[in-house]
Amino acid sequence: MAELPDPTDTLDAADKAVFNEMAAVRAHAEGRAYLGQVYVRMFNNAGVAMRVGALGEHLRFHGVLPDKIRELVILRFGVRQQFGYVWSHHQRAAKLAGISQQEIDQLTAGDLPSDLSDSSRAVLEAVDAVVAKRSIPADVQARVVRAHGNAGAVEIVGLCGLYTIMGDMVRAFDIPLEPGLPKAPF
Repeated sequence: MAELPDPTDTLDAADKAVFNEMAAVRAHAEGRAYLGQVYVRMFNNAGVAMRVGALGEHLRFHGVLPDKIRELVILRFGVRQQFGYVWSHHQRAAKLAGISQQEIDQLTAGDLPSDLSDSSRAVLEAVDAVVAKRSIPADVQARVVRAHGNAGAVEIVGLCGLYTIMGDMVRAFDIPLEPGLPKAPF
């Protein structure tokens, strides 16, 4: 087991202030007033935690993608990469963004939700290309860009990168899922 310690009690005042701000920013989306364990453990290197946190905050709360599209990307990526921690943490956010339980179940099973628009289907096809470590097909990218612009296409890939960091941290350091969150079925 490669578990990292919880460094919260050893943070200096400046790092603790950033830690608390990161928790506050995420409280609404995550439904709790404390920082997720992946970030807590990342604070063993506060500089990394702050920069990853800033990227996450930008992509999740200030990006160009609509909430529903962003959460579809995160859930699809989490399922395809078998990142249960990511899947668990985004159940609430997905529902707040308007994703139905049926759509979540279809994504969790590895399927594309049956009632997706063509542009939403293209977004998830782009995620699949990233997971497969290949170029996004030109027709898929064109559909994504028509719906969300080049900035949206960049955000999709950026979200995949962000959640790769998160998922790898969880796996590498055996970071536990917080009590009360749904456990991924994979």
